[in-house]
Amino acid sequence: MAQQYLWILLLCLQTCLEAAESNADILTVNGVLGEQATFPLNVEEVQRIANIAWMNSKTSVALVVPGSGTAPQVTVTHQNYYERINVSSQNYNLEIRNLRMGDADIYKADINVKQSEKHIFTITRSYKLQVYRRLGKPKITQSLMTYVNSTCNVTLTCSVEKEEKNVTYSWSPLGEEGSVLQIFQTPNNQELTYTCTAWNPVSNSSDSISAQQLCADIAMGLHTRHAGLLCGLTVFFLFIVILSSVLLFLLCKRGQDAVSKNTIYAYAMVSKDTQPAESRIYDEIGPSKVLPTKEKSENTIYSIAQYSNKMEKPSTQDSKPPGTSSYEFVI
Repeated sequence: MAQQYLWILLLCLQTCLEAAESNADILTVNGVLGEQATFPLNVEEVQRIANIAWMNSKTSVALVVPGSGTAPQVTVTHQNYYERINVSSQNYNLEIRNLRMGDADIYKADINVKQSEKHIFTITRSYKLQVYRRLGKPKITQSLMTYVNSTCNVTLTCSVEKEEKNVTYSWSPLGEEGSVLQIFQTPNNQELTYTCTAWNPVSNSSDSISAQQLCADIAMGLHTRHAGLLCGLTVFFLFIVILSSVLLFLLCKRGQDAVSKNTIYAYAMVSKDTQPAESRIYDEIGPSKVLPTKEKSENTIYSIAQYSNKMEKPSTQDSKPPGTSSYEFVI
C-alpha cells in the first residue's frame, strides 16, 4: 500500500517537472501589427537539418527543406500565411511578415536532425507570438480640480487611443506608476513639468504638461465661473427693473383711462347770422366741476346750445338772451 502511494507521488512530481520545463522552454516573441516577427531556431549544426515542420495550435504552417548551397525550399501549408513566410538561408529562422492580430498563437517547430545516414532525431522548439499595436501619443486630461489656499488640487489621467492589454503608465519626475496621478501644486513648484509615459512590449510614447499651465487653467476656470455668476446677477437685475417699469406704466395708463370716463363735454352751435361759419365749441369740464351724484362711475353730462338762423323776440317767460334756443340733456 505504501509502495502504491510512492508511485503516485513520483508520478505527480514528474508531471509537475514536465509542465515547468515546458513553460520554461516556450520562448515569447513580440511582434508589431503590420510588421515582422522572427522565430529563432538556435540550432548549432544547421547543416545537419533534414527538414523543419512549423505549426501553430490549430494547423500546420509551413515545411522547410534545406537546399544544397542554395536558399531553403519553403512550402506554405496554410492559406493564411501565403506570401508572408520567409526562412533565413543562414540559420533557418522563420519570419512572418505583415503581422495580423489573428497571428497571435502558440507556434511549434519540429526540427529533424540527421545523426547519421540512418538515424534522425527530432528537436522541438515552442514559441508564444504576441502581436501589439505601436502606441500613439498619450493624452493627459484633468478632473476634480479645486483651488484652495493658493494650492492647485487636481487629478491627472493618462490614456492612449485603442488601449489594449499589457499597457503600463509611469509619471516623472514623481516616479509614480499607473494612469491616474493626484497633484497638490503649490506656488513654490510651478516650474515642474509632469510627463506621462505609456509602455507596451513593443513601443512607448510620452506626453507632458507644465504645472504653471495646469494652475493657470484652474484659475481661469474660477474666473470664468465668477464672471458667469456676475453676468447672471446683472441680467436678473435688469429683468426686475424692466418688469417694474412695465407694471408702473400699466398702472398709470389704467389711472388715466379711469379719469377720462368722468369727463363732461359741452356742445354749443352758433347761428350763421352771428358768425360767418358754423363752429363747434367743446368745453371740457373736469370731474372737480361736476356736482357730486350718487353714482361716481361713468357720469357724463352733455349740454347742447344752438342759435337759430333768425332773430326771435324775447319772451317774458324765458330769461335767455333773444334769438337763442337751448336744449339740455342730462344723462
